[in-house]
Amino acid sequence: MQPISLLVTVAGRDRPGVTAVIFAALAAHDVDVRDVVQTVSDRQARLAILVDLRGDPAALRHSVNSTAQAFGVESHVITAGPDAHVVHSVPRSRSRAGRSRAVAVGTRLRAGTLGDIAKRVADVGGSIESMWQSSDDTFTGVEMSLDGESSRLRPALIASVGETGLDLAVGPAGARTRDRRLLVLDADAVLGASGSFPRVAGFVGAARQAGCSIAAVGRRRPSDRADLGLDAFVAMDDVDRTLRGLATDLDLPPSRIVVVGDPQDSTRLLTAVGTAIAVDTHAAADVPGEPGFLDSALYLLARI
Repeated sequence: MQPISLLVTVAGRDRPGVTAVIFAALAAHDVDVRDVVQTVSDRQARLAILVDLRGDPAALRHSVNSTAQAFGVESHVITAGPDAHVVHSVPRSRSRAGRSRAVAVGTRLRAGTLGDIAKRVADVGGSIESMWQSSDDTFTGVEMSLDGESSRLRPALIASVGETGLDLAVGPAGARTRDRRLLVLDADAVLGASGSFPRVAGFVGAARQAGCSIAAVGRRRPSDRADLGLDAFVAMDDVDRTLRGLATDLDLPPSRIVVVGDPQDSTRLLTAVGTAIAVDTHAAADVPGEPGFLDSALYLLARI
């Protein structure tokens, strides 16, 4: 069946959970998300989602409109052309201590996965202040500015990796990707699952070109550390002390630490740092010619 492009817009007073229920309504239908923008200004929220639907537009329209009406917001569903896109006019968010930034990425976006992320944010008392889509030739990502307590948002979002099929990065809103950073790899979770030396060496080289110093922590020291181009390897001890020690050795503040790990195996590391990149190393090993979690991690590193 040839998909039909539809533009779904929702507007009204910002309320916790609205984004999650709209995506849940879309998830009841066979749709791929092509583009998305959400903004909140003066407590008024606007959500625009461009989808490709394989099914009945009338049924989807009824689902969205009835859900929006139940939450007291307005909605419209119109047919869009194959080259349509959503205007990305994301306002600069206010700077305050409660804000975080997150990026979720996959080879395709489904409404149910984005709804799951939105629900997790709402369940811990957070809200999505703005959301917009970014992509390259391989991946499609959604970037979000979040309000809420970071100590609750971070573990909730990290836990979504693996369950949603999307890899994810989360960190403070004020981070600047052009600043020199320390990239810390969970050697046991990431290096052991990456499949081949050339893939790891290529990942390390690309991260270094992005302005990162690279270290690894874990129980097993890689025998080819010098060939991989790592600046340091340390055995895991106390997580905070280990990370702060690495930052001190490389003359960087702890706020510029970025950890790459798996949400199942690297929880302590991922929840202890300024920025966490959580990739599902159990989904599939990185193999030549196919995008894998190392490619996903580089995508996230460039955008968080």
